Amino acid sequence: MMTRFYFVPSATLAAHTPVGSWVAHSCPGDPTVTMVVVDNWSDTVAQDTWEALPGVTEVLIEHMGLPVTPAISAAVGPWGITPGMTHRQAFQQIRRWFPAWRH
Repeated sequence: MMTRFYFVPSATLAAHTPVGSWVAHSCPGDPTVTMVVVDNWSDTVAQDTWEALPGVTEVLIEHMGLPVTPAISAAVGPWGITPGMTHRQAFQQIRRWFPAWRH
């Protein structure tokens, strides 16, 4: 199974934790948002159910060459992420503070 990367409202994560192997880190620029890395889901139903929760945003491999959204840029801006950076560039910066954020 492939490692998955998400930005999720912190309140949603507190109320609905992923069912599987995961780790999370709050975003330094917006503590109402949390980054979540899921290494292994218990099953596809659990994954689909959690991903359907309001505000859960997955960063897919095909997003790596695209610019980060303004919301992501603001949420992790204190770690050096700026508007116009690609997701790949942002991942490199993020994992300096959150090593699990790695493909």
